[in-house]
Amino acid sequence: MRSIKLLFLFSLLFVMSTGCATSLANYEGSFKGKVIDADTGKPIEKAVVLGTWYKEYATVAGAIHKFYDASETLTDQDGEFSLSGQGISMLSNVNPMDILIFKAGYSYESGSWNSLKKYATYIKWEGNKAIIPLKKLTMEERKRDMPPLPPGEAPYEKVKLMLDESNKNSKDLGIGIIDIWRDKR
Repeated sequence: MRSIKLLFLFSLLFVMSTGCATSLANYEGSFKGKVIDADTGKPIEKAVVLGTWYKEYATVAGAIHKFYDASETLTDQDGEFSLSGQGISMLSNVNPMDILIFKAGYSYESGSWNSLKKYATYIKWEGNKAIIPLKKLTMEERKRDMPPLPPGEAPYEKVKLMLDESNKNSKDLGIGIIDIWRDKR
């Protein structure tokens, strides 16, 4: 019995020390924000907000990340959005949410939600709601600063809004569109 307890304890310590489990216990509620025009301060309606989560696995060569889940929504007429988090997790190796916010004709915002909260000084916070400014771009700027595509492993239904907005942007720029996706029928 004692050896089983020791084995469990050493296994738990190994998992924690190698980064396989990002936390003992975590609660991820909803992510709320408002997307505005950086120059006018007016809300941007129908901007796509894509949240993605990755699992982290420790290897001898370092950590690797694999797609876990995605969720997306559009901003409403007031530029506001809400995405549900992953809820409660115990001994999870799911990393905090990465976010991608995009509207054709504007700059995009991407990165870890936690990093945006800590380091993006241009993002204002009203309690837990992020106020995220996007800059209107010229056609030349749009060609130079194309938004990243959603993760290729994501099911089409989970990233459809982002793909549609990316295709709208590509059409505006005279660039080819994405007409197939991994599991699109």
